[in-house]
Parts: sequence; C-alpha cells; structure tokens
Amino acid sequence: MTRPARSDLAQDSAPAPRLNDHQVRRVQTTFWYVDDLLQGIEALTHADPSPFVRERPDLSQEEGRLLLSFVSLARNRMLAALDRLGIPRPEQTLSARRSVGTGLLFAEIALSELDTRSLRGYGAVDPVAGEEITALSADLQNLMQRGKALLEEQDEGGLVEQVAVLAGPAGEVLRRLLAVSTARVLTEMRPLIAAAAERAAATTLDVGVFGRVSSGKSSLINALVGEGVLPVGATPVTAVPLRVGRGPHSVEVRFRDGRVERIPLSALPEFATEEKNPQNARGVRSIEVTVPGAPPGLRLLDTPGVGSLASSGSAQAFAWLPRCDFGLVLVAPGTPLGRDETALLSGLRHAGIECSVVLSKADLLDPADRERARGYIATELAPVLGPDERVDVRAVSTREGQSAGLEALQAEVLLPLAGEHVQRATDALRTRLRRLVALAAASLNGGPPAGDAVAVDFEKQRGAAAEAVGKITDALATSAKRVLEDTAEAVAASWARGEDGAPAARSAIASAASRGLSAVREAVDRVRSHAGEGEETTARRLPPLFDPEFLDAIKTLPPPRLAPGLLRRSRAQSAVVALLPFLDQALARYASRVEAWGSGALKELRPAGRPAAATDARSPELAGLDTLIAQVSSSEKAQAQPDPKRTSPNAQ
Repeated sequence: MTRPARSDLAQDSAPAPRLNDHQVRRVQTTFWYVDDLLQGIEALTHADPSPFVRERPDLSQEEGRLLLSFVSLARNRMLAALDRLGIPRPEQTLSARRSVGTGLLFAEIALSELDTRSLRGYGAVDPVAGEEITALSADLQNLMQRGKALLEEQDEGGLVEQVAVLAGPAGEVLRRLLAVSTARVLTEMRPLIAAAAERAAATTLDVGVFGRVSSGKSSLINALVGEGVLPVGATPVTAVPLRVGRGPHSVEVRFRDGRVERIPLSALPEFATEEKNPQNARGVRSIEVTVPGAPPGLRLLDTPGVGSLASSGSAQAFAWLPRCDFGLVLVAPGTPLGRDETALLSGLRHAGIECSVVLSKADLLDPADRERARGYIATELAPVLGPDERVDVRAVSTREGQSAGLEALQAEVLLPLAGEHVQRATDALRTRLRRLVALAAASLNGGPPAGDAVAVDFEKQRGAAAEAVGKITDALATSAKRVLEDTAEAVAASWARGEDGAPAARSAIASAASRGLSAVREAVDRVRSHAGEGEETTARRLPPLFDPEFLDAIKTLPPPRLAPGLLRRSRAQSAVVALLPFLDQALARYASRVEAWGSGALKELRPAGRPAAATDARSPELAGLDTLIAQVSSSEKAQAQPDPKRTSPNAQ
C-alpha cells in the first residue's frame, strides 16, 4: 500500500535540521568557496572581459545569459539551504572601499618591485628593455596612486550631493565642472571641487597653520584662542587635520566611513595624537573643535607636521593646502629653511593663497639673532617668490611675558582677516572657481591625459635624471679630500697676491657644493623642459642652502712670510687639513639634502598632456562659466545657511 504524502502543514511543522558549530562552519566555508568560483564564472561572461584572463572569450551571448541565470539560481539555492538549516546568512562586514584601497596598495607595491634589479635575478637585462620596464612600472604606479587619491577624497559619494544643494552661480559652476570631471575621468579635479564646494557653503575663512614636526603649531593655536585646547608635546603630536572655530566648547570627530561622533574635550588626544592614534588607526577624517575664544569669522587649521617619519602627516598637511584661505608657515629657530617649508610656501603661492612665515619659539633667540633669522628666511625665500613678491616674516613666542609678536600677529593679520571674512571668502571662492575652470580647460584642450608612449618616454627621462642625481650626490658626499686640495690651491693663490686666504677658502668650499647643486638642477631642468606644467613650476622648490657652521670659523688665514711657491702650497694644505672631518660631514649632509630636493622636484613633474598653444582655448563644455563666476557675490555668501550637521564656527 502506498504511503500517503505528508501534507503541507505537516512539512511546515517539521523540526528544522540541527548541526553543531563545526558542521555549520564547514557548510559556510564550502558555500563561500563555491561562490568564489561562481564569481569567476560571472567575470568570464562579461561583455568586455579583462585581456589578462587565461580563458579565450569563446562563449556566445546566449550561453553567457544562461550561465548568469544558472549562477543566480545556484546562489538562491544555497541561501535557501542556509535558511532551512538555521545557519545565518553571510554578513557583509568588510568595507568595499577598504578592500579596493588595499588592492590598489598591493598592486602599487608589486609594481614598485618590478625593476631592472629584480629582473637581473633571471639573467642579464637588455638596457633598452630595462628602461622600458622601469618606465612602465613608474607609470602604472602613478595610476594606482590616482586610484587611491580618488578613494581618499573621503566623501563616500557625498561630493555629488554636496554640490547639488549649492545655490546660485557658484553651485552651477561646480555642478558643471563635476560633470566634466566625471565624463572625462579628470580625477585630479575632484578634491579641488570638494574644497571649492566647502568654501561656497560657508563665510568663515580657514587659516592653515603648517610646519615641521614640533615647530609649535598647536601651541600657537592654543595661544590664539586663549586656552590649552590642543595637545602639545616634543614628539609628533597632531595625527589628523584639526580645525578650531568660534562657538561653545565642543569637539566633533568625523570618520572616513561617514560616522560623526561628539566627544568631550578631554578625550581629544585619543583621536588627534600620534601616540594615542598611531598611523590614524581609528580612521579619523578630520576633527572640528569650537571654543569661545577663537577669532570670529575664522577657523584655525592645525595640520600634521611635515617631515614626520612616524605618520603620513606630510601627505595630509600638503593635501589641506588648497582648502585654506590664508597660510601661516612656522619655522623653528635653529632649523634651516628646508624643502618642506619651501614646498608649503610654493604650494600656497601656486594656489593664489596669501601667507605669512612665523618664526616660532622666538623667545629662544636674543633680539639680534631674531632679526638675523628673519633676514635669513626672507633672503632664502627670494628665489621661490621672485623679485616682485615678498612674504611677511614674523617672530612670535607663546611664552608668558613674550607676547609682543603674538599680539602683533593677531592685530595686524588675523583681526583684519576676521573683519573682512565675508568679502574675502567670496574672493577666495572666485579664485578657486577660475583656477578650476583653467585646469579643466587645460585638460580638455589636449584631450585625454598624456598617451602611453608619451608617459613612458617621460618616465624614461625621469628615471635617467634620478639616476644622474644619485651619482652626482654620491660623488659630492665623498669629495671632501678633493675639495680640500682645491681649497689649498685657492689659499696659496691668495697668498701669492699677498691677500688673506680665508675668503678664498670659504669660496672654494662653497663653490664645490654649488657645482654639485648646479649639476642636479640641470638634470631636473632637462626633465622639466619636457613636462607639461608650465613655467611656474620652476620655482616650486627652493634648493637647500649650503651654510655649515665651520665656514664661519675660518676667520683669517694670513700669508706666510718669505715662503716660495712650493712651500706656500704645502703650508696652505697644512692650514686647511684640520677642516677635513668637518667638511666631510657637512658635504655628506648637504648631498643627502640635495638628493632629496632633486628627487622631490622630479616627482612633482608630470608629462605634457596637451599642446602648449592650446592652453588658452576653451572647450564648449566650459562655455559661460566665466560669466557665472563673475556673478558670485558677497551678499549671497552672507546669506548662506550653515551646514546643519556642523556646529557653526560663528556661534557665540
């Protein structure tokens, strides 16, 4: 007799099968593995598969559609099985943004290891092929970096929404520029558009405080707001950008995943310092602090110190350059003006942003040394700024009883900025919009970015120049004995004329360093002549100054009496031989600085992607934007509504 079938009700009331924890994990891992294989099948059915897959594209369109249906059916069956067995469905706990960033990082690392040195392990490398591989590797690394930069905009898709709500001509300009940047894949424009959108939404001015690690940035901001808001210390402290505006005491932490958290002021070090938040492990995007004593109409931006080996502070500091409206670049006493400070000043100048140099911790110097330090800074900046431009250099101390410089900075710089902040914010917005339009025009007039052949050829030139810089600086670092021989000859020649030999000795030593620097500059300029960044790039980096202390110690070398030529030369050698250990150390240090300067200058250059003659032309996609920019007015800025998610910096 046939056994009757169970009713649907009986099936529904049947107890669910039970598995122990180990059995559950086995089922889960099997399904995950199967889904990985199904994802591979999906990739092979793509209409435009990667040319690097091993399989031939021999599936018909009909087969591809059927396979996709099969994949969907298989996944649905697996999900139904999980539900039937009482096993939780897989949770999407990982961030796609982080996984993509990790993939780009690993790709960049793999490409960085693809060079002639790694290929030599498999045999001799043809020189031409080696240059090609090195150049291709560098070009692909640049692409990976562009991908990471796109992720690091940190807007999580919010840039479109941020621009969409902006009213008036500024909003229209930014929406069109954003559309152009998306359609033409001009990813380098997006951070600048975000900065302009932020400027369009507020009337406050952002005053950026930049400088090396422990140059006194946080201490200066604390002094300007009248209370110890920011943590300070002798080691690298600020780990993330932090802005201080006017309002009731509050701290708002913004994370890269979009979260916003309000914390007590006492908890600020947990998120803002390198010690408590190393390498920004908490994923903080920025921190907004409001205090009653902050200057009205201004926000003070405390940036991570440049030159820090403990964090990515330099990159973050430079990334915030285009977001500020005025810059204060701090230089600590006893610290030579280096490439970081000059790069900061050049970046501000290039963006059309006013700035002042602050000689911090000025109480450590007596008045005479303070004035000498200010003069030295102004002199060293002259090649960067040009003969017609000057930068204000102010000596400031935050110590009690040494407040004259601080009060002058507040009265002569910050208060005028605060009093005109609405009009200045409008002017800053117009400037940013015009620069964005010019950048878009320059990119569009030449079509897409530089082609593969141009980029690879440029990387070859850059690689050859980098190798030349290395050889030049290596030779300079080990040239102390040869330089002293030339110095002795110069001293002997001065004695033959009856002159003191000290000026000749100082000049000979300085000339040797100058020749090394000139050779490096020539190598950089050869590449720069093929770059597409225009003439203004020639002054972006100030070369390091060779000014070792022992040169000042060569006060006088009087000529010997009644010494014939050969004896003069011998005595000159004896007179300068004591300088050998000092000169050896000074040249080694200077060579290292010159190498860093040359390498940094080379990295800043980009291949030409458009004909120079087409720079001033305008694409139809940008038609009418200049007229809209001219219509941006300060009255609109004054009526701008603050972001409801943000505490107003002008709140009393």
